Formats: sequence, C-alpha cells, structure tokens
Amino acid sequence: MNKLTMKMRLFAAFLLLGLWGATAQTAREQIAAMPERAGGIYHSYEYLPGPAVPAPKGYVPFYISHYGRHGSRWHTSEKIYAEPLGILRKADSAGVLTPKGRDLLAKVEVIAADARDRYGDLSPRGVAEHRGIAERMYKAYPEVFSTEDGRECFVQSRSTLVPRCILSMAAFNERLKELNPEIRMTRESSQRYIPYMSNGAGLNSQRKASGAVADSLQDARTHPARLMASLFSDPAFVEREVKRPAKLMNQLLAQAAIMQDVEYLGISLYDLFTEEEIYAAWEAENFRRYVMFGPSKRFGDPIIADAKPLLRNIVETAERVVAGEENLSASLRFGHDVNVIPLVALLGVREASGRVWTAEEAAGVWQIHRVSPMATNVQFIFFRNPETGDVRVRVLHNERDAELPVGGGPYYPWETLRDYCKSLYE
Repeated sequence: MNKLTMKMRLFAAFLLLGLWGATAQTAREQIAAMPERAGGIYHSYEYLPGPAVPAPKGYVPFYISHYGRHGSRWHTSEKIYAEPLGILRKADSAGVLTPKGRDLLAKVEVIAADARDRYGDLSPRGVAEHRGIAERMYKAYPEVFSTEDGRECFVQSRSTLVPRCILSMAAFNERLKELNPEIRMTRESSQRYIPYMSNGAGLNSQRKASGAVADSLQDARTHPARLMASLFSDPAFVEREVKRPAKLMNQLLAQAAIMQDVEYLGISLYDLFTEEEIYAAWEAENFRRYVMFGPSKRFGDPIIADAKPLLRNIVETAERVVAGEENLSASLRFGHDVNVIPLVALLGVREASGRVWTAEEAAGVWQIHRVSPMATNVQFIFFRNPETGDVRVRVLHNERDAELPVGGGPYYPWETLRDYCKSLYE
C-alpha cells in the first residue's frame, strides 16, 4: 500500500467513524473501514480530535502531567519474520508456490531484510507520532510552554529502560525544544523510577493463566485451510513442511499488522485475508490484550492494581505543583502498553474500563486499537483562575476527553478529581 492510499483510507475511516463516538460504530464496522485496526496493539496512532470544548472563562493552563506509550516499532521477535520466510523459500525451491505465494515471498523478503536487527526498535513512524503529539500539545496549551516576560518553563521527562521508550521521549522533547529553545528540560531513564513507571507485578502473576485463555480463543478463531491453498499448490508440502498452518497464518497476520508501523515500505499483507479472517484475528488479538493486560472480570483486579503507584505519582507530583512547592510546567513519562492499559482502567475511562467475561462481550465494550494503539497517551491538563486561585483539570486519552465517573467534567475541579484518584489507590 503506498502512502497516498494509506492517507486516503485514514481520511475515509475518519469520516465514517464520526470521530469515534458520534455514531456508535461496531467493532466489526471499525475494522472493515480500516483493516489496520485489526493490528490491535500494533495499530499506529490515529489522531482523531474530539469536539472543541473551551476552558471555563478566566482559566489559564499552567501544568501538564502525561504518560505515553512508545511509538510505532518493529516486532520484538525475529521469528515472526524469519519463520514464514524460511517456509516460503523452501516452497519456492520445491516449485509449489502459487502466484500469490510467489508475490508474498517477494514481499516477505523485503519485510524481513528491513527488520533485520531492528527487533523492537522505534520506527520512523514512531518518532513522527511523538513529535506530532508534542507539537499539538504545545500549540493547544502555549501558556504552559511560554518563556515570555522571564517565565521559566521546566519540563521533567522520564522513561523506562527500553530503547524505544527512551527514543520516544527524545523525539517528544526534541520537538518541544524546536518550538521553544528556551524550555529547560531534564531527561532520565533509570531503575529508580521503574516501581511506578512500569509496575507489572499483578500482570505477571496472571500471565500464565491469562495467556492460556487467550491462546485457546486464538486457536478457535484461526482457520488456515483457505490461506494455505491460496499460497501452496501442493497439500502434501503443507502437511510435511508447514506442519502448523495456524501458526504460519498468525505470523503472517502479525506481519500484516506491523506494516503500518513501517509504512515507508509501501507494503500491505491484508489482501491475503478475507474480511471475516481479519475480523476474527482482531477479536482474538482484542481478547488477548483484554485478559492479559486489561480489566477483565476473570483476571483484571491485580492487573488494574498495577497502575496504583503510577496514579499516586501523578497526583502527588501535581499536588506539589498546584501548591507552588515544585516549579514544573510538564511531567512527561514514557513506557508501555502494559502500563497505560491498567492506568486508564483504574481511572475508569469509559471506553477502557468495561469489565466482562467473553470475547464477544469484550468486543462491544473494550477495543484495543482505541485503548492502546502505538503512542497512546494520557494527559492531565491543569488550569488555574488567577483571580480566585481555583484549579480545574482536563483529562485526555489519546488527545480526546476521557469520560470519567466523576461529576464536573470535562474540566474537573481539582479537589474532586484528586480525591477520586486517591480513593483508587489508597
């Protein structure tokens, strides 16, 4: 798929979706409008701005607290690239590839060569995603980043220890500095902050059991016979050499998902699959992330609790800033999907906190491509009325107002939001 086609598809999907919420589109309709959404956690960031909601009269932004997932990347596993390539090469040598199979081999050769020794790395698209978020933040809240009339703007940035997170932080910071070179920044990537930046105790305690449930659903949703017949002309070769057709199908689906993150290649693999196969893959991916990282009824309690130290840090840092005890303009944090998914669930963000049992139920209340695509971000924007000293907070999830189970939104009274957040972790 070339860049123009991708842009046209994004624009069409943007219109069809009605800015996500205006037309209660089903998950199946969302995937049909843009198959790339079937990639789930590998879905590249979609900037879909919500309705403009001006701040209350007299209120000025003065502080932003943020947590962001790293941007688009290559797959972390070499096997996803190497194993399909090995099978296709062997089939080509045996003369049993169909025309579609030969076309796929040519694409997978390019894909694997591009990914070599970049497994898990931030891609150029990932850099662009964070630069874009930083620029929109800067332009939406210029007062926060202003250094006019001697004002000091100090931005504190912290990242987990993983290079793609560190480079996401660098991309974000770089864009802010380009927009205002006078901004003063600190950047840290340290084990010191991991207890709240990337707490995974609850997730890890459930991983074996939740993974088994996810695997079972994926097995039930994967039907590789049609795909194998479209790629290989000899069923005996499939039986003898492919051995696990469902695994090959899922690896090719994983490659299809990641292509949007390296869109400069201009390659799409979704034409290998039917619309029903793509939706089934999304449903399996969605349920996997829901039970392993999210607020499912069966496994969710300890996973949601993982976000308590992070929310505590967000609130306690904000308390110091609001009280004038710490001179911060922005607190920027960069981590992973396994950190941001529990955070939005703990906060009770409407589209990210539904608690159900089955894959079918999850598809209706929790959609991973909306909850945590690449570069997912949560922003707390603080506003103060200089005359009264009153503080309000706007909470954004992927640059749209997050619907919280608290009165007074979208510009929540700080005391109300603070007390609500404290009730979640104390």
